[in-house]
Amino acid sequence: MKKSLIISLAATLISFANVSHADFTIRTLGVNGCSNLAGQWAGVGQVSNWMIDCNYHGSGQMSGIDGAGKFTLNINIDKDSGSFLCPAHTSKQLEGTCVNGNLYINTGYGDLSGSVSQNIGNAKGTLTIAPGVSADVSIQFQRAG
Repeated sequence: MKKSLIISLAATLISFANVSHADFTIRTLGVNGCSNLAGQWAGVGQVSNWMIDCNYHGSGQMSGIDGAGKFTLNINIDKDSGSFLCPAHTSKQLEGTCVNGNLYINTGYGDLSGSVSQNIGNAKGTLTIAPGVSADVSIQFQRAG
């Protein structure tokens, strides 16, 4: 679930980046970590490079994981502060898989990696904003409710 939030925030923050293909990889605590991820998550994130610095908050709802390890993640992200170049709001539905304690979300936004325990998680990485232009991303999330 924390992974869901991380992914949700990352996807929202990355919504302005649409030219590259990449994956998000989040490690859980243990091989059976995938079974406890469904539910509501919330978190904060930051996107920055030499010309932008934007802060976000968001929420994500992760579905249960089916027998093949597949799930969906619905995210909503809102900008708290930063450059007008960063989107003010983003909503996305992402699809991914969770296998052997590793959560994979296929996106076209950038490369993020991180970890999650039962109630909190984090991720860091790089988003491609345009060819040759990237931004650093940092996300922290926790189980909501």
